[in-house]
Amino acid sequence: MSGMLLVAFAALLVQQAAPHPSTLEPYRAPAIRPFEPTSDFGRETAQGDEAEALHRGALEAPVAVDDYKGSYEFTPTDVEIAYEQGVAAAEIRTDQTAGPLDGRWLVRDAEGGTLFVLALTDADGAAVEGGWRHAGRSGAATADAGTLTLEGAGSIRLERTPQGWRGSMSGRPVTLSRLD
Repeated sequence: MSGMLLVAFAALLVQQAAPHPSTLEPYRAPAIRPFEPTSDFGRETAQGDEAEALHRGALEAPVAVDDYKGSYEFTPTDVEIAYEQGVAAAEIRTDQTAGPLDGRWLVRDAEGGTLFVLALTDADGAAVEGGWRHAGRSGAATADAGTLTLEGAGSIRLERTPQGWRGSMSGRPVTLSRLD
């Protein structure tokens, strides 16, 4: 009898899980896939384009500038234009997410002498990190709450200025100016 009670009690403890609502139907590909070009994309000739060779042959003799009639290069194809637009859009997105310390910097003392060269990555919402180097020495660099820490070289308390950043390192005034 106690065995039956034990089995009944164990059955109550075992949960019967229902399938998750997202697993009830198997995945089916959409009728029209988004952002999928047609099979002849890039091979079709745009209206108004002449049937010219896409690439020039090797030069057999020097060509004078006066030999060109209008343009120096072939008109880019639709695929080349789309690629260039994609590269430009990616660069714009990257620039938009860059924080104020992102890039390469020169750290100079009050006399204008270069103390360090910094390369920092400052994506919005992420930690500022990078590296520094000077005269055969180098190390990691991190920034947090207005303090730039240079591993093995000290730290700089930063203040923003219209020309870049300034601060003090071991009691000496320093400035950070963009290298790019």
